[in-house]
Amino acid sequence: MLSLSSLLFRRFLLILGFGFVSFSLGAVPVFRIVVDPGHGGIAKDPKAQHGDKYDSVTQTYLETYKQGTEHGNLTERKVVLNLAKEVHRILKLTETEAGWKEFEGYLQLFSKKSEFTRVTLESKLTRETSFDEDSASDDPNATYRLYDFPDPKTGVRRKGRLSKINESKPHLVLSLHLNPASKGQTGGMGAVLTPGFKTFSQIKKISEKKKSQNTFLNGPWSDWLIFQSGWSKLENAMADTWIYLHGYWSKKNGKETDISKFEGYRQNMVSWRYADDPNWEKQIGKPGPYATNHEDFLETGKFWEREKGKKEEWRREGGKEGFGGDNHYVTKELMRFVQYGLPIQLKEKDSPYPELGPIQKPYISTYSLPTYTNALCAFIEIGYVNRSRDMKYLTQNKKETAISLAVGIYSLFVGLDVKKNSNLPYNPKGKKVNWERYETYFDDVL
Repeated sequence: MLSLSSLLFRRFLLILGFGFVSFSLGAVPVFRIVVDPGHGGIAKDPKAQHGDKYDSVTQTYLETYKQGTEHGNLTERKVVLNLAKEVHRILKLTETEAGWKEFEGYLQLFSKKSEFTRVTLESKLTRETSFDEDSASDDPNATYRLYDFPDPKTGVRRKGRLSKINESKPHLVLSLHLNPASKGQTGGMGAVLTPGFKTFSQIKKISEKKKSQNTFLNGPWSDWLIFQSGWSKLENAMADTWIYLHGYWSKKNGKETDISKFEGYRQNMVSWRYADDPNWEKQIGKPGPYATNHEDFLETGKFWEREKGKKEEWRREGGKEGFGGDNHYVTKELMRFVQYGLPIQLKEKDSPYPELGPIQKPYISTYSLPTYTNALCAFIEIGYVNRSRDMKYLTQNKKETAISLAVGIYSLFVGLDVKKNSNLPYNPKGKKVNWERYETYFDDVL
């Protein structure tokens, strides 16, 4: 039983807005962050015959590893790894009193205040190397896969990146990626989002002719990613909905299953409490959660209970940005901190800096990280690998970019009274997330 003093201290933390987070005996609230530099593995290599997504039903890898984009001697895997390491280093300053003093100096660059709420931002990296530094391994993708996979020698299931992230029980995941720019694309950065069950359910009804296409076309999610060329945004969204619900693509009409295109039952490729019971494979093809068509599909089981719950709706629907929930807010707020933080830091150094590329519209699809991690997910395409303006701030000004992200992460947990600058196109809102309503969500993943 908690002592009276402990209860009073807990109430004090709740008043400050630190409810339902872990904290140390030293009365400093602790928030857990996973910094995830995207990719790291190799797509094609004699020793890397295995991809990213192992399916226990077919006992095969369903696709090759997504290696990431490259341009000249710049590779996504290395640029985002170097940036992630710097973000991680700066967050870890908050773990010591001496480090906190340095971190406070960074906060003062952004804020009108001189005193700040003391917290610990406990950071972990999902990787510290890339495959080309790990070339002696018999399985060069083992460290970098998103999903669980069998050990090639023993057959024992090993945890992929998603399972390891959930194992850390983070409040926030920061995942950093780069894009290739097409002709005429000026660069910039963008959020990567997956909607919640509510939106997928609406798109399912459109494909069943139970709702008008205007429900999608006039809604906030209408600018869906076109991953299948020659298909409309709605046709791509309907295909993604089939993948999300059934594991299979739909055909272009959105009415039929394309049995030749299987993406797997992803909720069961992760080691977490929302995976189905061991006999789940016997239900495949039967009416229920493993039906291969909309008519026979029933959203039953632990994963679908999670998907339909309020906490997933808060994470992925509605919210401060109008749609995309808290995932959209944390992602866009961190981008605003970068857009704001680079000019003010470089101005301090008397080093004029060109205008940054804009914050682009979000990339919307059925992405794994925002769906299968039990945390708020700031998934950022933080630059374009073939745009020198973007690569300059991500390489030459890596520290200033990392400081901006770290200060933004602090603000998401505590809030920050940001100095407004009307000369900049983006100013952070400085508003903390409503963490209290998630209660034990972040701890209940295992």
